Amino acid sequence: MSDQPGTPPPPPPGATPPPPASPPPASPPPPPGGFGGPPPTPPGGTPPPPGGFDGPPGGFTPPPAQPYGGGGEVPRLEVGTAIGYGWKKFTENVGPFIILMIAVFVAAVVLQLLRVLLTPSNGGLLALVWSFFLGVAIYIVLLIVQAGVWRAGLAVTRGETPSPSMLVETENIVPYIITVFLVGIGFFIGILLCVLPGIIWLIFTAYAPLLALDKGMSPIDAIKGSINWVKENFGEVFLILLVSYLVYLAGACLCGVGILVSAPVALVAVVYSYRALNNETVVA
Repeated sequence: MSDQPGTPPPPPPGATPPPPASPPPASPPPPPGGFGGPPPTPPGGTPPPPGGFDGPPGGFTPPPAQPYGGGGEVPRLEVGTAIGYGWKKFTENVGPFIILMIAVFVAAVVLQLLRVLLTPSNGGLLALVWSFFLGVAIYIVLLIVQAGVWRAGLAVTRGETPSPSMLVETENIVPYIITVFLVGIGFFIGILLCVLPGIIWLIFTAYAPLLALDKGMSPIDAIKGSINWVKENFGEVFLILLVSYLVYLAGACLCGVGILVSAPVALVAVVYSYRALNNETVVA
């Protein structure tokens, strides 16, 4: 039978026929999740982190915020450093501090005058009771005003400027007042026990009002926290409190006018040590 045109000739005897042509390779399946899977690793590069191009799971995690605007330094529990910091902050805020101290002095004088004017002069039990409650009310108002001075000391460690408006702020004022009352009661009892226990009590509870005012801690927790701090750092704390008191006293001895300088310096020094005990930074 003759070969048809266009038909390839049969292979010679003994030859092996060529294998059939393989089908074209199938496309690889898409990664799980479709186009949301991880991108391919670039040649010579490192594989991207899990989660695609979004970085670590959950997205980008910002660095922790720096306290007080990020310009802080770690305070040291040293008497010289604390007093030096108090002086530095006073010189940077001379005007606001002096205005604040004058406002406190005026408020104290006005309140005492009111007490004299409102107390009956005829004596008797009723007048005595009225005088007692009037004295307590005036004392509470004075505590609120004094809290404003502490707020000013706390503010300068955050890089803020003291303001007379701090004298009438009421944030955390209730735990602060109760804490001061409890510290005062403990001091009175200590004075009755040969004076020295009262002084020791004042040293160990020196930071309780600050803890109540700044952190809003309950009076009992604030007193416990202050006692623990002083117990663990008694030497450093005692020197800072002693020198701060001597600085304040030196100003009081200069006809009272020196208190306009010495009181802010001593107060800021104590607040500086408070920040150090609380492991908080301060603005230089």
